[in-house]
Amino acid sequence: MRILLIHSDYIEYEAKKKLDFAEEIREDKRKDRMEECLVVFTSVEKEDEGKKENIVEKTCEEIKKTAELVNTKNIMIYPYVHLSSTPSSPKFAENTVNAIYNELKSDFNVKKSPFGYYKAFKLSSR
Repeated sequence: MRILLIHSDYIEYEAKKKLDFAEEIREDKRKDRMEECLVVFTSVEKEDEGKKENIVEKTCEEIKKTAELVNTKNIMIYPYVHLSSTPSSPKFAENTVNAIYNELKSDFNVKKSPFGYYKAFKLSSR
């Protein structure tokens, strides 16, 4: 699992193109924005397959630690396969991202960008 954490003033995204394996999303989910948040760019790797619970637990620990450090309760999970040259299967990655989201949502205001779409994003970080 590779993650890139950025404390941002805001992030906004727009889903542009659906990949073959992705589920359809409602029109109101194609765009979103979050202010003052920790952006979690995430890429699940082939070597993570079979270790889902451990990967989710370790990733959530790191996210929680960093969110506390930067003093935010807002988290945007952003699937970003480009962080890895050896990505896992799309289904495993999607399930892992959803597990991370579900683990964090009880303690944080969490959003996630659509999985399986090419997306445009704007991010501001000072």
